[in-house]
Amino acid sequence: MNNIKSKIRKNSLTLMALSLGVMSMGCLTSCGDFLDVQPQNETILENFWNEKKDVESVIAGCYSQLQSEGIISRMMIWGEFRSENVVYTDADHKDTNLEKVLKENLTANNSYTRWVDFYSVINKCNTILKYAPGVASVDPSYTQSQLKADMAEVIAIRSLCYFYLIRTFRDVPYTETCYEDDSEDEGKQQMALPATDFNTVLSNLIYSLEEVKEDALEGYPETSNPYSEYFTTGRITKWAIYSMLCEMYLWQKDYAKCIDYANRIIEHKKEEVRNLSKYTADDFINWDGYPLIGTRYRGSSTVFGNGFNEIFVKGKSIETIFELTFIKDNDNLASNVPYGNFYGGQDRKPWVNASSFVSLDEWNATYKVYDKQNKGLDMRAYENIAWKGKDEPEFISKTTASSNTQIYAPTANDFWSNSTWSKQYITFGMNHDSRNKANVIFYRLSDIMLLAAEAYSQLITQDAGDVTSDEDVKNLYNAFKLVNAVNKRSIGEQVLKDTLVLKNYKTKDAITNLVYEERHRELMFEGKRYFDLVRRSQRDGNTEYLASKCSNKDTNLQTIIQSKMKKMDAIYWPYNLDEIKVNPHLHQNSAFGSGENSSYEAN
Repeated sequence: MNNIKSKIRKNSLTLMALSLGVMSMGCLTSCGDFLDVQPQNETILENFWNEKKDVESVIAGCYSQLQSEGIISRMMIWGEFRSENVVYTDADHKDTNLEKVLKENLTANNSYTRWVDFYSVINKCNTILKYAPGVASVDPSYTQSQLKADMAEVIAIRSLCYFYLIRTFRDVPYTETCYEDDSEDEGKQQMALPATDFNTVLSNLIYSLEEVKEDALEGYPETSNPYSEYFTTGRITKWAIYSMLCEMYLWQKDYAKCIDYANRIIEHKKEEVRNLSKYTADDFINWDGYPLIGTRYRGSSTVFGNGFNEIFVKGKSIETIFELTFIKDNDNLASNVPYGNFYGGQDRKPWVNASSFVSLDEWNATYKVYDKQNKGLDMRAYENIAWKGKDEPEFISKTTASSNTQIYAPTANDFWSNSTWSKQYITFGMNHDSRNKANVIFYRLSDIMLLAAEAYSQLITQDAGDVTSDEDVKNLYNAFKLVNAVNKRSIGEQVLKDTLVLKNYKTKDAITNLVYEERHRELMFEGKRYFDLVRRSQRDGNTEYLASKCSNKDTNLQTIIQSKMKKMDAIYWPYNLDEIKVNPHLHQNSAFGSGENSSYEAN
C-alpha cells in the first residue's frame, strides 16, 4: 500500500492533471475538477482511483504530456528531419544536437535519441489500465461502457507511443505492466527490459487495438465545457484507431486489411459530409467523390488556399481524424513550442528551413518534387513555404499560419508571375516560438487515402513490365484513382481537370513511385516523410531508394548520406548512451558501434 502511495506521488499523476488545467485540452472533465486537485505531497491512495474523474484526470495527463516539447520535438525530428525536406539554418538559437541530426552526424549521446518522455506516457497508460477497472467497481456512475471507452482510448495512446518508437529505433523494450515501486533503484531494475523485435511489437499493437476498437467512442458530444468542440478530432476515437490500424497493417504488409480500414474511414467521412449543411455533393464531385476540401474558395475562380486554411489554420476540419489541439487566440493555454522554434515565423528565424531541393523545385521548374503535368499550379508549393523574395525561402509556413491565406492564381508555368503572390504571407507567422498554435496532425483523410493507394500498388503481383492481369490492372487503377483525387484538389486551375495521366503509370514500380511522390507533396513538413522512406526500405530489403532521396537535401552532403545509409541498421536511430547504462539488456545498434564519440561507419 505504501509503495503504491509513494509511486502515485512520484509519478505526479494528479500534478499532471493540475498542469493540464492550463493546457489546451485542459477541461476534459471540467475546469473545476483540475483546480480542486490536492497538492502533490498530500496525495494518498484513499483519495485517488475512487471516482470516474480520477481516471479522466490521468487520461488528460497523457494528452498533456503528448503536447510537451520533449515529445512533439522528437515526433518531428524522428519522422521528418533525416529526409530531404529540411536543412539546418544558422539560427539565433544554436542547437548542436539538432545540427548533427540534420547533417547526418548521428551519435548515441545526441539528446534527441532519448525516449524517456514516450515511456513516461506508456507507463501512465499502463497505470490507468491497471486501476480503472477498480474505479468502476466502486463508483456506480462509472459505467462499463465508459470504462471500455476509456480503456480503448488509453490503449490507443500507448500504441501510438510505441509506434513512434519502433519506427525510429526498430527494436525497443515493450511492456504492458506499470512500474510503481517505491525504490528508485529497484524501479530501474524492473524497467530494464531487453528490446523486443519490431515485428513482435507491431503485432502486439495491432492485436491490442483490434481487441478494443469497437469500444472507442465515435465522437464526443459538445457540452458546457468550452473546449468540447475540439474533442472529436483532438482525442482518440474509433476512427483514430481505425487510422492507426490502417497504417500499421501497411507496415505489416497486410495490404488487404490496410485497404479495408481505409475504406471504412472514407465511407465515414462521406457520411459526415452528407450530414453537414455547408457542403453539397457538388463540392466533392471534382475529386471522384472523395470528401476532400477544395483549394479554391467558393464563389471565386482565381483565389485559392481554402483547403489549407480549413486543415492547418482553423483546425478540426472535415478531413481531420486525429490531431493534438492547441487552442488559438489564447496565449494562456498550451502552445506548440517545437513547431514555432523549428519552422520559425515572420519575426523569428527558424532553426530549420526547407531544402533547396523542395523549395526551388516549382520555381526552377525542375519538377523532381511537384509534377510537371501540374503546370506550375500545385498550390502546395505556394502554401508550404513563405518567401523573402524571388529564390529566397524565408521559413516553413505550413505550421505557422495564424489567419487565412489567399493565393491568387499564378500564370501557368511561371511560379512568380503574379505580382500579388509574394504579399500573401503578411498574415503568416504571428504565432511563433512560445505562441505557436499549430495543431499536430496525426491522421487526416488524404493521408489515409494515400496509405490505401500504397497498399493497392503492393497488391500488384507482376513485378516487371506493364501489368496485364485483370486483378493487377484493377489494383493499379485503384491506386491511381486515390492519388489523382488528392493531387487534383491541390491544383489552382479555374476549370479543373485531371492533371495526372493514367497511361504514364503502367508498371508496379511506376505506380509505387507515384504514390510516394504524392505522399511527399501532400504531407511535406508534417513528420511523415522519413518514416515513409523507412517503410519502403523494410519492404525492399535495402536502402537504395531511401538513401537516394535523403541525399537530395544538400549537395554537400550527398556522398556522406549515401555512404552512411548503405546499411539497413543505419536508417534507424542508436539507443541513447544513458539508456544503455541503466539497462544492461539493451545492445547498441550495430551501425553505431559504441556510439560514444562518432557517428556510424559505412562499411
